[in-house]
Amino acid sequence: MPVVVDIRLRPWGHQHRKMNANADKVDKARAEERKNKGLETEVYCKSLYWPERGAFFSLPINCMGLGSGTCSSCNTIKDHNEKYNFTVNSSKTSFVYKETEYSVHDYIYVSPHRFATERVGHETFKGGRNVGLKAFAICQLLEIVVPKAPKQPDNSSTEVKVRRFYRPEDISNAKAYCSDIREVYYSEVTHTLLVEAIEGRCEVRKKSDLPSCDAPTIYEHMFFCECLYDPHKGSLKQLSPNIKLRFSAAKGASDSLRKNKGRMI
Repeated sequence: MPVVVDIRLRPWGHQHRKMNANADKVDKARAEERKNKGLETEVYCKSLYWPERGAFFSLPINCMGLGSGTCSSCNTIKDHNEKYNFTVNSSKTSFVYKETEYSVHDYIYVSPHRFATERVGHETFKGGRNVGLKAFAICQLLEIVVPKAPKQPDNSSTEVKVRRFYRPEDISNAKAYCSDIREVYYSEVTHTLLVEAIEGRCEVRKKSDLPSCDAPTIYEHMFFCECLYDPHKGSLKQLSPNIKLRFSAAKGASDSLRKNKGRMI
């Protein structure tokens, strides 16, 4: 069923508010009159709502109702889906998710809600917008588990096995207060998560390989690890030489991280 679309342009700016308000009153009166006569309801669209950007935008009238048989919105969605296409390499040692390549032994951010059963600290701070917020959990990618054929791998079916690294605030508020914000603790705890749980990449280096931190704010996603934490015993001790922890590469890693491409070992 064809639909007639009447595109109206209205002036924008504070000096036109009164005129636009009067035009809206005329439209409302017309709608009420049609309703009383039992006629079909006329609908209109004032603007484009883009939830990903959290804003309203003017309608793209230059690509609407062209009669070309193609939908510009569909093409935009198609391009977006191709841009964020999920792929796994043939050796199952790396994959591309949201334009970022992840390889086995890489360090990743995971949403803290994936570990919601862990210790919840006492809220001794004042109420505000940060109440209940936690930093991303840090994990190391150990294995990529793809679904068996014939099902095609995607981010909602492919799983990753990860090793959990703990932050000082995961242990106690007192530990978080006196520790380096860049320090994390190795553990033997492993989890199997869906790829869609990944929030981004980070690095875990030797402390000696970290850049100097003179500023109060840290912009690099870099951490160091020197201790082993056992969440079952609640013990924290120096990392044993028997544990062969594979650190992130120190040279060139920060550049590849910022560009979201290239591999890190």
